[in-house]
Amino acid sequence: MVLIRCWLIAFFCFHFAQIEGDSKSDSEPQARADELVEEISDFRYGVKLFITRDENLFGTISGLFSDSEIEADIKQLRTFSEENKIVSNMKSLLARIENDVNEIYKKAHALGFYDAHVKYKISTANPKRMDVKIYIDFGMEFDLNLNLQFVGDVENNGELLPRYRAKFDEELSETKASIASLKETINSVVFNLQSEGYFDPHVLEQRVHIDYSKKTATLNLTVDPGRNVVFYFTEIKAFPDIEMSFIVNRMEWKEGERFNIEKLKNTAENLRNTQIFSRVTLGPQKDRVLRDKVPILVEVEADKKRLMDFSLLYSGIQNGSGWKKSNGPKKMKSIITRLCWTNFNSFGGGEKLRATLEGTPMNMESKRSDYSFELALTKPDVIFRNDTLESSLARRQELTNVFFKKSDKISMIFCYPLSPVTIISLSGEFWKNYIDGSEMFFRESGDNNRRYESFDSYLEFIFDNTDDILNPTKGYKAFVKFSNSRLWHSSAKRMQRFDSWFSYNHALDKNKKNIFSFYIFQKFIMGTAVDHIPLDKRLYAGGLNSVRGYANQMAAEFVAGGDSPMGGKLSVEFCTEIRKKFNEDYGMVLFFDGAKIFQNKSTRPHLRTEPARWFFSYGFGLRYFTSIGPLRVDFAFPIRGRKKIDSKMQFIISLGQAF
Repeated sequence: MVLIRCWLIAFFCFHFAQIEGDSKSDSEPQARADELVEEISDFRYGVKLFITRDENLFGTISGLFSDSEIEADIKQLRTFSEENKIVSNMKSLLARIENDVNEIYKKAHALGFYDAHVKYKISTANPKRMDVKIYIDFGMEFDLNLNLQFVGDVENNGELLPRYRAKFDEELSETKASIASLKETINSVVFNLQSEGYFDPHVLEQRVHIDYSKKTATLNLTVDPGRNVVFYFTEIKAFPDIEMSFIVNRMEWKEGERFNIEKLKNTAENLRNTQIFSRVTLGPQKDRVLRDKVPILVEVEADKKRLMDFSLLYSGIQNGSGWKKSNGPKKMKSIITRLCWTNFNSFGGGEKLRATLEGTPMNMESKRSDYSFELALTKPDVIFRNDTLESSLARRQELTNVFFKKSDKISMIFCYPLSPVTIISLSGEFWKNYIDGSEMFFRESGDNNRRYESFDSYLEFIFDNTDDILNPTKGYKAFVKFSNSRLWHSSAKRMQRFDSWFSYNHALDKNKKNIFSFYIFQKFIMGTAVDHIPLDKRLYAGGLNSVRGYANQMAAEFVAGGDSPMGGKLSVEFCTEIRKKFNEDYGMVLFFDGAKIFQNKSTRPHLRTEPARWFFSYGFGLRYFTSIGPLRVDFAFPIRGRKKIDSKMQFIISLGQAF
C-alpha cells in the first residue's frame, strides 16, 4: 500500500507539470485578470464543470449511464462544495485552482482513468466574482490485470497458484482498474484463501504497474497464505438469560471441518438477524492455534427485549386501494393503523411473543369498523437446527368490496431451511367465519355461506436468492404452494388450491441505480364449482400488491346487473417495473400491471357474469429510501376503466417495493 501511495504521488506530480503547461496557454485571460484585480479583498470563487470526450475514444466507457455517474462523483469533491468561498487575492485564487485540479486528477485516477487530462480557464466578466471553467477529458478506463505470487509453506502449492491465477483471470476479464476494484481484488484474494482453510494470510507486497500504451493496470501481489487449519473447539461468552443451544444451533461449522471465513460471517449474520443481541463478535483465536487447529471465540451481548412499532397507512381515492380494506359503499377512503408489540427471547430460548392490533375508523354509512387482533409465539429449534414453529390466535372484522367478514383463526406454521436460499413450510389453520354478502351479492338464502368452519393445510416450497427483502436489486424468487381445505356448513365440502410465483430482478448498471423487475403469479382452485366456494375464498385481483390501477378485488368481472365481482377459480397476474434511483435517498418507478380471472361462470342460470377480459393498469411511483426500506408512493391508472365503478386514479402509500 505504501508503494501504491508513492506511485500515485509521483504520478500526480507528473500531471501537475502538465496542468501548468496547459494553464500557460490560458495566460492571456489570467494576465487581464491580474491587471484588473491586483489585491481584491472580497470576491467569490465560482466553478463550472465540463466533461469533454475525445471523438476517437467516445463510447469506450463501460457501464450504463456512466457519464452522469462520473460527473456526480466528481461534483462531490470539496472544490464544488466550497465554490462560493471568499478568496482574498489572485495569488490565492490560482493556488486554489491548482489544488482543485490536483484533486480532480486524484478522483479520475481513483475511478480508473489514468490518462485523464484537465484544463481550466478564468472568466473576468464579473469583477466581484471569478468564474473558473474546468474541462476534463477522461479518455479510456484502464483494464485491471492481476499478477499473483504465493510464498511460504503452502500446502499443494503446485496446484493452488495455477488455480487461483485462472480463477482471477476469468473474474477480472472485464474489470476496470479503479482504486475500489484494486482494493476489492486484494480483499477477494485474501477472502478466497480464508474460505479454503488459510485462516491468517498476509499480503507481503502490492505494487501497481501502469501500461499507457495498452491501457492496463497490473496489480502485482505477493501473498503468504499461512497455515491451512480446521475448526477446533468454540468458546461462547453470553449473558445468563440465553440458552447456549440457541447460539450453537446458529453456528454453521462443526469441530474438525476445514476453516472457512464465510461460515463465520454467515453465523454472525444469523445471530444479528434474531434481533436478540446488541453486539455479535466472533473470530479465530490466533494466539491459541494448535498445529492445524484453530479455536473460535463467540461473544454476544443482550439487546432490549421489548419493541413497539406503530404504522399508519392511507389508501384510496375512489373505491380505495386498500391492503385488506377497500370500500363497500363507493368513494370510501381507508386509514389503517397498526400497533405491534414484540417481546424477544421471551423464555430464554430465542422465542418471540408478538401482539398486533390493527384498525380503521368507523364507516358512518355502514356503521361498521374494521379491526384485527393477533397474538403469536415463534419458537426456534423445535425439531431441527434453525427451524421455527409459530402458533397464533387471531380475530378479524373487515368490510371489502364484496363482503363483510368476521373470523376467528387458530394456526400453526412450521418452517425449515433446506439451504440458505430454500425453505419448506408446513402449516394448518382452523377458521370460524361469518360472511355477509346479502346487500352486495347473492340475495337468496343458502347462497351466502354465511357461517362456516374450515381447516386448511398448506405445503410450500420457497426459493429466494434476492439480495434484499424490501428492496431487491438482483436475483429471483420462486415458490409453489399447495393447500387442501375441509369445510363444514358450506356448499363446498372440500377444495384444493395451487399457487405459483416467479419474480426476477436485474440491475442494468454496475451501481444498481437502474433495476428491471418482473413477476408472474398464478392461483388455481380445484374440487368444486365457483358458486359453492365461499365469497372470501374465491380469487380476485386488484389492490396494493396486485393490479394497482384498480381497487381491492375490483379487477374482476361483475355479476350482470349486480354491483360486486363474481370472483373465480383461476387467476393470472403479472407486473413489470423499471426502478431508477437518483441518489441514496430518492428514486422513481414506472410500472405496468395486468390480471385476468378465469373460470367464473355460475351454474345457476340467474347469475351471469360479464365477458372475461384482461385488466391492465400503468403508472409511476416515488421512492424515499429509509434505513428500514423504501417508502413508496404510487399513482396508478386503469386502462379501459369502467364508468361509475373504477376510479381514474389509485393512490397508494406503503413500505417496501410492490414485489
